[in-house]
Amino acid sequence: MKVEETKDTAMPLEAIPHADGNTTPTSSPINPKWSPKDDICAKLFGPWDNLPCYDHINEVRLLRDLDNAIVLFEQQINHSDVGFRAWQTRHIQAMEAGLVPVPGFPCLQTVRKGKRIWHDDAWEQRYFYLVYQRREIIMGRLSRLLALPRYAQEDFFGQRPAFPRMVLQGGKGRYTRHLLLRCDWWQSVDDLLKAAAERWKMDEAELKTRFWADDDASSVETQAKEWDGVIKEEDSADLCAGEDVFNPLDFAANWASEAWWYLHGRRTTL
Repeated sequence: MKVEETKDTAMPLEAIPHADGNTTPTSSPINPKWSPKDDICAKLFGPWDNLPCYDHINEVRLLRDLDNAIVLFEQQINHSDVGFRAWQTRHIQAMEAGLVPVPGFPCLQTVRKGKRIWHDDAWEQRYFYLVYQRREIIMGRLSRLLALPRYAQEDFFGQRPAFPRMVLQGGKGRYTRHLLLRCDWWQSVDDLLKAAAERWKMDEAELKTRFWADDDASSVETQAKEWDGVIKEEDSADLCAGEDVFNPLDFAANWASEAWWYLHGRRTTL
């Protein structure tokens, strides 16, 4: 016997109206459905009060939280600007439907005469800032806890430049510098440590232990000596050669200084 389907089925979560009594329906359903993974990604576009992390207090916990969210978000958007825009649209729909709160900071919207105006560039600026801060924390720990030189810190994120992304081309305000990202920057820190251990011929477990250790428990001098034995000869040669690279800005500054002293009857000693 055929059983008739009841009409009193439960409403989808995204179709439930606001709890504030406003019966105005949402403009469009959220597709695909908002998920717990989206909740984690949405935290990226909320407040991160511990950033920038200057005193390294709770830095390990902060880096793990930031790393988990960014890695998951990159998977959700398929490492693309198109995916970023699509997720941003779903995030706006979720906030309009009341599925997630609208953060007080960063300012994602402005309400004028009862109408919401969403600031599309706020998502870009926030994500650029967080990617930058994650990179700075990682490189800081590589320098302090492993005593890696600058070029080795860059190599940690991959051996080739990353494919350019408009979303990560540059931010506004304080963080306007261009991010020179490497091809594997979006991978988790533990995966990057595993790959680095293979390239540097180091023990993976030991490398991870030292990277995630507290700053007070590290010994930079001992670690620096250990790292010196791992650097390849050709890399060392490149590093030494890089110290004498011609810098046009330094040259211009020195030339102007020399010209000033020459006109005043004096000359500096080089």
